[in-house]
This record gives sequence, C-alpha cells and structure tokens, in this order.
Amino acid sequence: MTDIPELLTRIEQKRLWAYFHKDWLLQIRELLRPQLPRELAIVVESESVLISPGATEPFAAFAPDLSVARPDTNVPIGTLSERASATVLEVEEEFELFEQYSLLIRRAPENRVVAAAEILSPTNKGVFGLLDKEKYLRKRDAYFESDINLLEIDVLQQGDRLLPLALESLHKFDRTAWTVCHAAGRRHFRSWGWSATEPLPTVEGEFEPGLSTLVDLAGSCRCASEFNPWETLAE
Repeated sequence: MTDIPELLTRIEQKRLWAYFHKDWLLQIRELLRPQLPRELAIVVESESVLISPGATEPFAAFAPDLSVARPDTNVPIGTLSERASATVLEVEEEFELFEQYSLLIRRAPENRVVAAAEILSPTNKGVFGLLDKEKYLRKRDAYFESDINLLEIDVLQQGDRLLPLALESLHKFDRTAWTVCHAAGRRHFRSWGWSATEPLPTVEGEFEPGLSTLVDLAGSCRCASEFNPWETLAE
C-alpha cells in the first residue's frame, strides 16, 4: 500500500505539485458533494501561473545586428564587436506555465461565493518569489473581508508558513490544515497539525454556519494518488 505522507514529500521534491494539486482537489470535491444541499454548487476555478525563476547563466554580450558605421574592409571579422556602437544583451531564461486551482462553494441562484478550499502550492508559499506569496495572501484577506468561510491545507515542506496570527502555535508542526467560519461578527478557527510522517487527518469544517462537513484528507489523497500513476511519476 502506498505510503501517502512519503509520496507527498516525493511529489513536492520532484516539482510535480502543480499537477497533483488538481487531482487531489477534485477528490475533495467528490467527498463534499453528498454532504452539501443542492443549492450549493461546488466548482473548481483556475488561474494561470507563470514561474520564471531567473537566469542561472551569466549575461553574454554580442555585437548588434546593425552597426551605425560600416567597418573598413580590411578589418578582421573578429574585431567587429569592438567597433559596434552599442552592446546587445541576450539571455535565455527557463519558465513554467501551469494552472493553479481553488475549490469554491457558490450559493444558487445568486451565484454568491460562501466558502472556499485551498491546497497550498509552492507558488502560494513564496518558493518562486515573494510576489506570488503576496498575491495569495491578498486573495485570502479578500475571503476574510467578504465573510467567506475557508479550508486551507498545507502539506508542503518548502516555503513560508502562511498561518493567521490566531494559529501561530501550528508553526511547530510539519503539516497543517485549518478552517475559519464567519458568524455574527466573529471568526471561529479550528486547526490540525501533524508531522511529515504521520497519516493525514480527517478535518471538520463549517462551510456555512450550522452546516458541518467532514473532509478525509488521507482518503481523498489516496484516491488522487491512484487516479494517475503518481507512485511511478514521483520515483
């Protein structure tokens, strides 16, 4: 049987998280559907993320395509760059473009977002740059300001911990999950913390006041790992 905690570590190390992320989120959606009334729609929404980690090779200087002055015919070709009027810098940089997914719960018929579930990715946690982390934190602040209930799951070892101030004590754990429910001008947090080698827990969240749901993180993650050959992909 697959060791799920160890598999998650390997998927992260192999930089496959952007692809596994969607498989897991879809399994969580399957778990939530029978627990929610039909007037609540569960949708997976995406955004494109461009990762450009920066050039690892030094800049190289080349002669320009067009020179202002025509060189003398007797000048050796190798000295053309010395006679050029400007220097052109050419740089090759690797980049990755992938889709990042969030699970949103919308109330029909007004299509109003009432809750969200986020599985943190390396980009969310600032592994590839501070701007990506700040973008996610602004998104999470928008959830709070709009009284949108939230489930956040962080099983990654790399990157910054993005815990709210109320949950600072979770920093001692390798992996965390927490929920927040807004009601009557107050926020109610519930959290879970565990080590990188322990099984994933089942978490309980209120996606609306009085409407509790259970999310089996271990079971949904196992189903995601079996949907595609992740055990082999992460070798």
